[in-house]
Amino acid sequence: MSKPSTLSSIFKNRDFTITLGLVSCECILICFLEGFVVMNHLKLVGNCQMSSVGNGVSESDLIYHSLFIISQVFQVILCVDALIHRNTAQLCTLLTFGLLVVGEYGGIQLQQHMILESVGCGDGTWKPVESAWPANAFGKEAALVYYRGKMRPLEYAIIGLIPAFFVALSYYAWKLRKQFAWDNYRNFSADLKIKDALITISLLVTMLKLDFYFVFSFAAQLIPSQKLEYDETITETILVFVLGAIGLSLALLSVKRENKYMMLLVMLGGILSLCYFSYRLSRIWVPRPVGADPYEFTRSFLTFTTVVTMALLVGTLCVLAKVLWNVWHNVLVFTNSAQHVKSNGYKTHGAPIDQSAEDLELDVGLDGTYQHRYSNHKSDDTAYVPSDDTYQDMHKNAGPNNIYAL
Repeated sequence: MSKPSTLSSIFKNRDFTITLGLVSCECILICFLEGFVVMNHLKLVGNCQMSSVGNGVSESDLIYHSLFIISQVFQVILCVDALIHRNTAQLCTLLTFGLLVVGEYGGIQLQQHMILESVGCGDGTWKPVESAWPANAFGKEAALVYYRGKMRPLEYAIIGLIPAFFVALSYYAWKLRKQFAWDNYRNFSADLKIKDALITISLLVTMLKLDFYFVFSFAAQLIPSQKLEYDETITETILVFVLGAIGLSLALLSVKRENKYMMLLVMLGGILSLCYFSYRLSRIWVPRPVGADPYEFTRSFLTFTTVVTMALLVGTLCVLAKVLWNVWHNVLVFTNSAQHVKSNGYKTHGAPIDQSAEDLELDVGLDGTYQHRYSNHKSDDTAYVPSDDTYQDMHKNAGPNNIYAL
């Protein structure tokens, strides 16, 4: 857990505050609108005596809404984490998450919900509990039109808000990248191999965070598998949750300990996971007779989640392979403290490792003002001057025992 002083430092910087404000405002608005959509959905299906399949479809829709709300909260967590640790890799992850999860989820969810609205009770019986609707076909159609009219504007509002917030967030992310300047990595060895290894580990940890969300998102969508008559069993659903948690935990542990054998085991598990998701994707798209397709109402969402999960797994395995290569060649970051702890004569570099010198003519203080940097022609002793009081605190938080700060 971050220290209160570290959390409070976010609000001393104008761009930090605006960025967190944008993400928080988006989360509140989207969750608020989603809540009204869910409320109206429950009122509509509450007038139906649903079959087992109908209950499964309705349950799937509620799971999608829940995942959408959770994605907003997860985005806020990613934002706070990136701002506290000034992590450029996690800032990029935040944008990727906003583009893939929020944007695409919104579009797919709208399509899915339109299908469910048109289906209504499905093959269930119309038995209204609200006195406003007669217990006949006219009452059923009137209820569908009424609740569709209440939910559709909310869904369109969500679709409109998502890209608007994403564009604004992208602009401030671009500004924050220059402020972050990979500050976490200044505290480590002057050896560029160590710095490159730390960047690779940082990318790996941020990708594992995305893997965590999407793997469990996929598992959550399998919960109503029995009601919808999917191919999956309850045992398989539980195994996806359990093995996913074990695999991701083992991956983080292998990075912290820089254990090459654990990394090899994680890579093997990742390859097997790709095989499993490939098999599931093929089963989802197997042609089935009309009226006997259990994925009719859920295929788009399951396909999106599965494809994104597979893409993230491929990316994670590639980055993990680079980390394993570094460990195998004894380029260690955490387990060999002599390589990254500053000695008395250690001098910080004048330029961040991810930016050119011309990008760094000005430093940005916590108050949002720009401060002139010393000339590049001066010695390394004055090449970089920290511009705020939290700089040293950030270095302490980014030590070898705190890989989650990466």
